Amino acid sequence: MHRIFFAMAILSCLGVAPMSAQDDVKAKLTRLFEEAEQCYLMDDYQQLSNCINDYYDIWSDCTDELGDSADVYDAYYYKMRGADLYGTLEDQDDVKKVEYFYRMSLDIFNKRNNTTNALVIHEELAQMYYKAKCYEMAKEQLDTVFDYYDERLNGMGITSVKPQYYKVISQLAMCNARLGNFPQALSQIDEAIDDYFKKQKGSDYYEALRKKAKILMLQSDVEGSTDYSKAVECYKRYVNERCASIGEELSGKNDSQRAQYWLAAHQLLFDCFRLGNHAPDLLYDLSLFSKDYLVRKNASLTKWKQVRQALGKKDCAIEFVQYFGIDDEKRLGCLVLRHDSKKPLFIDMFATDSMLYLPVSYYSSIGGAITSMTETWKDALYEDSILTKLIWPERLMKAIGDANKVYFASDGPIHQLAIEYIMPDTTKTCYRLSSTRVIAQKRKPVKMGSALLLGGMEYDASYTPSGHDNDVVAYRYMSRRTKTIKSLPGTRKEVDSIYVFRHNPKDTLLVGRDATDAAFMKLVKNKYDVIHLSTHGFFGSIIGIHNDIKPLLDDDSMSKSGLLFAGSEKTLTDDDFDESMSDGVLSSEEMSRQDLSGTELVVLSACQTGLGRLTDDGIYGMQRGLKLAGANAMIVSLWNVNDYSSSLLMRFFYQELEKQDVKDIHSAFLAARQRLMKEEMEVYQLDEYSLTLKRLTISFNRPQYINPFIIIDAF
Repeated sequence: MHRIFFAMAILSCLGVAPMSAQDDVKAKLTRLFEEAEQCYLMDDYQQLSNCINDYYDIWSDCTDELGDSADVYDAYYYKMRGADLYGTLEDQDDVKKVEYFYRMSLDIFNKRNNTTNALVIHEELAQMYYKAKCYEMAKEQLDTVFDYYDERLNGMGITSVKPQYYKVISQLAMCNARLGNFPQALSQIDEAIDDYFKKQKGSDYYEALRKKAKILMLQSDVEGSTDYSKAVECYKRYVNERCASIGEELSGKNDSQRAQYWLAAHQLLFDCFRLGNHAPDLLYDLSLFSKDYLVRKNASLTKWKQVRQALGKKDCAIEFVQYFGIDDEKRLGCLVLRHDSKKPLFIDMFATDSMLYLPVSYYSSIGGAITSMTETWKDALYEDSILTKLIWPERLMKAIGDANKVYFASDGPIHQLAIEYIMPDTTKTCYRLSSTRVIAQKRKPVKMGSALLLGGMEYDASYTPSGHDNDVVAYRYMSRRTKTIKSLPGTRKEVDSIYVFRHNPKDTLLVGRDATDAAFMKLVKNKYDVIHLSTHGFFGSIIGIHNDIKPLLDDDSMSKSGLLFAGSEKTLTDDDFDESMSDGVLSSEEMSRQDLSGTELVVLSACQTGLGRLTDDGIYGMQRGLKLAGANAMIVSLWNVNDYSSSLLMRFFYQELEKQDVKDIHSAFLAARQRLMKEEMEVYQLDEYSLTLKRLTISFNRPQYINPFIIIDAF
């Protein structure tokens, strides 16, 4: 039933070997289709469009070579076009376009009696209709799928289709709930749980429990009731079942499988947080649980009471959470915890989509300023009081009270905002954490006896690849986007000056053509206390494809963020490069494979290294890659940084560490930021009227210079 089945089904449909010499055109189309399916699963619609265009160029010119199987390749093209349009679905006109292409594909598969692929298209149509809130039409598509499996299970006794049969029943239950048929919806979901999923005790069972809770909440909404007690009971069943089996679930799974397993049920959190103060203790534990699950290989569930116990009398912990409210409006809220709290306090804050459209100046909105590469838009964003009022509203400040240390873990759009620098009460110090769970962990004394520094990479240097375990997805993602890579001379000065200042024989410096990804991965095995990488970073934006009836089943988004090393331009622009070999690109997924368990601090003096896939349970990007690798604290950036000002900040930071006897990384970083505010730079600019050079003084006391870098898990 997975979408990826399409890629596997091509050969069975055509009955030919994939890479036969006589079928070169078909082989090229097959590969492009497989890559398009991968892009669809990654929500990478930009690259999906590129794949479709390449596919179309070959497909339209080679119809004769395809022979009797031409209509099958037509069907795959229509399917890809429908998937591409699905990603930008907004109104009924879009629905008609997606519907047209999916039905064109469906007609071909029906004519060929290819039931397997036809059923996948019916599911895709159901997914699309559900997203567009056309629940009756979604139900019609699922009824078709259900009839097929019902006939095989109950008519022909084919028990192997039981998983698909009961999964469709649970999807139909959600459609019926949306249509107000709650007795039928509850009957269907109970049938799926009691007759099958409960006996399996797998991810489908947990997903079914989530769906039942969602149905109960929808019923309360329609009936005008605020009694969520039955939904709370359902969610507690989920938590108890999940925690009891967590060790078994994690056993034997790699990082990618762990992420995929969690993503298959992650929508639970969106729903659950709408319980608000009906179950704040449950919500806090779930927020901690999701992050434990994703970033710790041997997770033992941290409870909110353990965090409370670790807080000082003047400390406050905040877990920001993004969730779906009534009518599926995406909202941001937070859970606030103090040392004297009897329970966490839930505060609903604002609708995140609406927040992105709020103006911060006459020429920009919050969303535009977040994503823009224009420096003045960053100034407008952080200098406008509207952002402070949104993120730190009165009711939240009241809940924080007299706490002078505020520990927070971000979520949703806050991942992309340096909110610690806009705290309205300047007497309070904000500490950004990957999860407030880390407050409950025992902290060892900080040591920074050795450092590995890389910078001044020669991206166009010749490169000798090695190994065959490269992140192929990352290579394909970046190779389609790379023509040339701009050199960063300031990064060479940055790491040189740090190396000279530290004057430590235990340090290692790699620059120029020697600063390769292969060299880095070899050296990190030496367990350096500090790793400092000054280079280009990359990050790909994401559009969600999952919804209530069909959660996301795969994820490769960690391959869409990472760092560029020496030689990367050569490999990424080489059409004949063997993508299985090392390529000068270190993705977040590859970073997660390294052992950084002895590393106190990782500094990524690069663009966009703090960004990643925004989900309800954390951030999928370089942050997560570093945490999976075992790194303790990290300094990362939220947008493209100024070469000169970032070099200054980093030099100040290491100087402050030396002053403070490396006891407090967080304080050293804030002190360096304060020093940067006082710095100025003189430049010459051409006056377009007089055509003469004018001398200008640039002050670095602006958000575009002092706010891009954030420090995480240092306290």
